[in-house]
Amino acid sequence: NIMNYYKQKQLLLALFITVLLMTTSLFTFGQTTINPDTVCLNATGEQYLVAVTPTSTYQWTITGGGGILQTGQTTNSITVDWGGVSGLYANAVEVIESNAAGCPGAPQLLDVFILDLSGNPLGPFCPGDPTTPLVGSPAGGSWSGTGVVGNNFQPSTGVGNYVLTYSMAGCNTTINVTVNNGPITGPIQHF
Repeated sequence: NIMNYYKQKQLLLALFITVLLMTTSLFTFGQTTINPDTVCLNATGEQYLVAVTPTSTYQWTITGGGGILQTGQTTNSITVDWGGVSGLYANAVEVIESNAAGCPGAPQLLDVFILDLSGNPLGPFCPGDPTTPLVGSPAGGSWSGTGVVGNNFQPSTGVGNYVLTYSMAGCNTTINVTVNNGPITGPIQHF
């Protein structure tokens, strides 16, 4: 029967939409942040949030790390600009939710680690120089760029100026490396 076919099709579509909405809600509100949260030195526009309760207000406090709350005070979502001093800042982000009756809940706290990356200066090189290890601080990141193989720079890449990038936990820093031309010596002559 054609009517039964359409009813089954509508039922399957409704079931699919329900599962899709439940899955989206699970992933949207199921997001967690590892404590401590890691941000880059001088990071801007870092967003923090808690699940929203429509009748509640939220009091956010940012302490340490040179953090400045930019937007969102009294809402469930804020943006923060972090400062230029690396390190671990305990309880750097705090939020207290108050319900419609003005009763505050328990403070929610988050430590923040501000990550400052650096790379060892290298060079200048000549095209025949040996492969040189790249060292980033703190250790554990990865290097990329022209002439980078593993975590080494190969001057045999050729003459030029290269920008090499050290990356870790979503943060990046760069170093400039130069490979110079060698002299072009003419043939030996005898007079």
